[in-house]
Amino acid sequence: MNKFILYLKFFISGLAFGIANVIPGVSGGTMLVVFGIYDKLTEAISGVKAILKNFGFLLSFAIGAGSGILGFAFIITWLFEQFGVQTNMFFIGLILGSVPLIVRTATKTEKVKPLCILPFVIGLAAVVGLTILENANTGEAYAMTSEVVGDTTYITISNNSDREIESWYIDIDTDSGFEYKDEISGAEHTSYHSIGDKIKKLFGGDVPNIRNRIVSLSDSVIPAHSSYTVSYRTLDSFTPDNMELGVSYSMDIGFFLTMLAALFIAAVAMIIPGVSGSFVMMLLGVYSTVIAAIKNFDIMIIIPCAVGAVMGIILGAKLISTLLKKYSLMVYSAIMGLVIGSVYAILPTGFGFNLETGYGFMMLFVGILTSVLIDKLGGATEEK
Repeated sequence: MNKFILYLKFFISGLAFGIANVIPGVSGGTMLVVFGIYDKLTEAISGVKAILKNFGFLLSFAIGAGSGILGFAFIITWLFEQFGVQTNMFFIGLILGSVPLIVRTATKTEKVKPLCILPFVIGLAAVVGLTILENANTGEAYAMTSEVVGDTTYITISNNSDREIESWYIDIDTDSGFEYKDEISGAEHTSYHSIGDKIKKLFGGDVPNIRNRIVSLSDSVIPAHSSYTVSYRTLDSFTPDNMELGVSYSMDIGFFLTMLAALFIAAVAMIIPGVSGSFVMMLLGVYSTVIAAIKNFDIMIIIPCAVGAVMGIILGAKLISTLLKKYSLMVYSAIMGLVIGSVYAILPTGFGFNLETGYGFMMLFVGILTSVLIDKLGGATEEK
């Protein structure tokens, strides 16, 4: 039974890690520290022998992480949209509640030294600096705007990247049919069932008869730093709020290596407390490409991304595991700085003397209590 509780903790830790990695600004690595398994995980994935030795732990963690990414992402997204202050404050509470655990882990074999302040300040400054940079970074690899003039809707797709967009599509979110006059200039209309629709249908769920999609023609390539406009005459106009753009870039050896290297770097960042892997992908200009590839199951892009991510996680974990063995106190001092800095990264806006702020502080204490209970549960279970 005790072993079951321990594996349940690993599953919940993976769940939190998966959820954190789909939330902008929240670090999956920080969640590993909160749940007290950071050093255990980095050691467990630091090599083939370590992976085989810790297979049960890694399996329960991986199932939790996958469940967090696939099953709970939409719930967390909804919570951030509807209860942003309260949700952020809960995560801040989780982080603050983990501070005693970090101190206890760091001082198991060594006492705190004055030199510890240096890695702490470096870690703190790194996260705060990245957060400021993230808030200032508004660039996207591609974007879409629409304009209605009379009875004609114009949709412009802008390619802000350094690579040529080979093909693209626009999904239109509407319960009614997509009707237009004459023809679509510069594209064509089709209908489809998404992967999610097919899965629902497989299990007997209700799905729409069709989903409307505008797809590019064979000659509607969009060169780097250029734009392309399509238009149609219709009684219904759709804004970017109910349209979704997806693109596919031309694949060559240079692009393959670029995606592999970018995901390698992002994966290393993903396991560093306080650093958001998704933000690193944004800085490298590949975030929207990766998300679109996953959504469209674009194997040609997914392959280098997957290879780069696996290499980054394993080699990054090996490096961190080695550093923890040799310089445990200094590494945990840096981790403390990274974790404390992540509070600034997710600090919500909109504070005031209102009910929302009051509920926010309630959730802060709930987060602290949750973190403490997780620590107690893990400690008691491992002792037995």
